[in-house]
Amino acid sequence: MNNDEFDLSEIVKSRESVRSRFNEIARHNIKSNNVSNLDDDTYLADLLKVLKIKSLVIGIGGAGNNTVSRMLDIDTNYIDTLAINTDAHDLYYSNSSQKLLIGKEICNGLGSGNDPRIGTAAAEEDVDRLSQVLNADVVFLTFGLGGGTGTGAAPIIAREAKKNNAMVVSFCSVPFKSEGVERSLRARKGLEELMKYSDTLIPIPNDNLLRFNQKLPILAGFKIMDEVLIRCIKEIISLINNCGLINIDYADVRKVLEKKGNYPSGLIGITESLGEDIDLIKKAKLALHNPLLEPDTKKVDKCIVSVSGDHQLSLSKIDKIISTISSEIPNNASLKFGTSLNPALGSKIRIMALGRGPISPYVQAAIDGTEFPHSNISQLK
Repeated sequence: MNNDEFDLSEIVKSRESVRSRFNEIARHNIKSNNVSNLDDDTYLADLLKVLKIKSLVIGIGGAGNNTVSRMLDIDTNYIDTLAINTDAHDLYYSNSSQKLLIGKEICNGLGSGNDPRIGTAAAEEDVDRLSQVLNADVVFLTFGLGGGTGTGAAPIIAREAKKNNAMVVSFCSVPFKSEGVERSLRARKGLEELMKYSDTLIPIPNDNLLRFNQKLPILAGFKIMDEVLIRCIKEIISLINNCGLINIDYADVRKVLEKKGNYPSGLIGITESLGEDIDLIKKAKLALHNPLLEPDTKKVDKCIVSVSGDHQLSLSKIDKIISTISSEIPNNASLKFGTSLNPALGSKIRIMALGRGPISPYVQAAIDGTEFPHSNISQLK
């Protein structure tokens, strides 16, 4: 390569922010245009390579590793994943495009023994390695609260991702009430640390699985939760990287995911409808009022609604969905919708609601230093 040539791949692999990558290629502007005031397709193609938003899904600890493994099991190989653990056995049997065993000195590959302090120390031991692999614009963290590795290491991983200018979206499960006070206290402490470094923070209470079926086998229950998480992450990544018929771009998504004020918030829900008006209204409300999260939708200040369907998706159905969700959030809330065509859905219509504003009652409990709320299961019988 001579001095006049410029290596585009170096910018593509760069750990710099999207803005820095844009400025770098704009400064070099490799392909000069025939008309200086216009940009040709060759230049735009190079620019798109550089501006492709890098997403990384990280599963931390046993629960997080399980989610990442299931993610790859259901044909999401285009998503970059990283499994992090202190337990070498668990990590070996997990399925992920990248793996990282942390805390070799302190844990010897044997796990954290349900002690978040050990999980934290393990992450700090490998903080330089973590910093090197956290090369993404958006980092999704998934893990279980209440144990050692997920609870202790996740805040350190989120902190290092923020240092690398990433947006951090954290999904974490909250232990069952029946697991005892000690585990609940560890989970609350983990949330206290995590909310310092998360832009969006969505705790998912295990107790809410009982709302669906109290006789649900444990494997089926956790599979449901994993699939909900996986679909949410996939839809966000799809919104960021794909161009829809009515487009939602990264700037739109970023405004909804970014932290508002001192504490992270977040709302997300995905449903599918067969298209009849009554069902459309029901499923649109269900996407917003996600029963796994029970968000306070009256606190939404920004909302994105994505509607997907086949080529017969009509304007009237889209309007029905948008007007239904609009009526469920404050009048002064900012709402943007987008649509995309997905022939694989057939006659189904997929609805995703993504919102900013509602702080989870579990995050609020961590802020206030109070006990976690729990579902009143007796009312569900």
